[in-house]
Amino acid sequence: MTQTTGLADPLFKLFHHADRLSGLRQGKFSAPIMVDIDPVDGVCNLDCDWCCQAASRASRPTRIMADETMIRLGSFCQAWGVKSWRIAGDSEPLLNKNISLLIKSGHAHAIDMGLITNGVYLDRLSKIDLQHLRWLGVSLDAASAETWSSLKHARQEDFHRILENIRRARSLAPELDISIKFLRWNAEESLSKSRFTVPIRKISGDGVLQPVLQGNNCNEEPEFRALAERLGVHAILRDSYPKDFPSRYRFAKCVATPLGGVFDASHNFHLCCDARNVYVLTDDYTRDDWRELPALWGGDRHKEMIASIQPGNCLGCAKYRMNEAIEKYIFADTPDHNFI
Repeated sequence: MTQTTGLADPLFKLFHHADRLSGLRQGKFSAPIMVDIDPVDGVCNLDCDWCCQAASRASRPTRIMADETMIRLGSFCQAWGVKSWRIAGDSEPLLNKNISLLIKSGHAHAIDMGLITNGVYLDRLSKIDLQHLRWLGVSLDAASAETWSSLKHARQEDFHRILENIRRARSLAPELDISIKFLRWNAEESLSKSRFTVPIRKISGDGVLQPVLQGNNCNEEPEFRALAERLGVHAILRDSYPKDFPSRYRFAKCVATPLGGVFDASHNFHLCCDARNVYVLTDDYTRDDWRELPALWGGDRHKEMIASIQPGNCLGCAKYRMNEAIEKYIFADTPDHNFI
C-alpha cells in the first residue's frame, strides 16, 4: 500500500479545469480551484527544523478562526465557485478545537476537503469529521520516536500518540485516503527554517547562543515504508526544499497563482500559501458581507500583485511544476502546437 506519489499528479489534474486555464490565458480569472483554509494563525505545537512557514507564523499574531467564519466559509466558497479546501496553514489546524464546524460547513456545501496535520491532536476529529474528508495527510517525517523528537523538538511520547491517533482514524474511516508523509531532510543540502526566519536558538553548555540544527532522517526511509504498511495507510516520500531551489525554476512568472489562495484565521486572504503575509489581496474577506473579495478577484490590483512576484526571490514554491507546465504549454505559442 505504500507509495511515493500519494494523490494523482497535479499536472494531470489540470485537464479537469480547461475552462480555468483558458481564462488564465485570456487574463480572466475564475474563482480559485482550491483554497487553503488556516483555522489557526501564528502558533504551532511542534518546531520542525525545515519549516518554511516559520516566518509566516512569526509575523502573525496568534488567532483561532471564529466559529461564525468557519460556518459561513462553506456557503461563500460554493457560491464563489471554489471546488476544494486544503485545511492546513502555517500552524497546526487541529489547535482549533471547533474545527468540526469548518468540516461540517464544507461538507454541507459540496466542498471537497483534505486535511494536513502533524497528528498530535488528530483524536479531536470525530468519526463524522473523518468521513467528510476526501483525504488525510499526517506529516510524520520519521519512523522512530527518537528521530521524530529530534526533528520536531517535542516529547517522544507524542510520536506514539500520533501512531495511535492514526490507527483510530483508520478504524473509524476505513475508506478514507490516509497517508503519512516523510520529508527527506538533510541539514547539509536542505533549506532550514533559519533561511525563512530568524533562527530559533538555545543556550549551549558554555553559555553561547547556538542555532538548533539537526542532521537528517534519510536512513529511516525503509522503516517508514514498513510503518505505513503496518498502519494500513499510504506513505508519501518527498524531498525538502534544496538550498539552491530558486535556481532550478524553469518559469519566469507565477502564472499558477490565480488557481489558489488562502483564507486565514485573521480574515486576510493571501494569494500564495508559500508566501503568506507577502501578497495579501484583502485584510478582511468578510468585509461588505463577504462581497469585497470576489469584487477584487481578477481586478487591476490583483493582476498587479501577481505581476510583481519575482519567482527567483521565492525560496520555496510548491507550485513550481505547475508554473512550468502552464507557462510552457498553455501560455506559449509554438509553431507545432497543433501537432498532438
